[in-house]
Amino acid sequence: MSEETKSVCHSYADGHHFHYIAINSASRPRVPAKVKVFGDAAFQVTVEGVTNLWFTHDPQRLLIALAGARPENIEATKGRTWLFVKGDYGVSCFNMTTSPLTPCVREVAKVDMSSIWDLVKKLEKEDKDK
Repeated sequence: MSEETKSVCHSYADGHHFHYIAINSASRPRVPAKVKVFGDAAFQVTVEGVTNLWFTHDPQRLLIALAGARPENIEATKGRTWLFVKGDYGVSCFNMTTSPLTPCVREVAKVDMSSIWDLVKKLEKEDKDK
């Protein structure tokens, strides 16, 4: 495994990545959000008059997105810690958390499919023999 692959996070826990279903179907309605950088890795976020500290596993990516965004182009999903920052070339999405971050998952679990394939072959053979 390359060094680059080792640094990639595969986690969908709070504060990490979005699952495509969540980002495409559950990220509405969106409401305006105000974000202030708070230290190196925390963000003071105000949504609908409520202010909390939010965290992400990749604060550098959020800092870059915020640097190029107008305040009116920052939104959050109502009732969730999901942040959307619209820039000149698209929207950056962040699955944030108000809780301590869980560690990133660096490797995807690999399933041993050999026993499943053996079962499939056995069932196919039994069907043929009928």
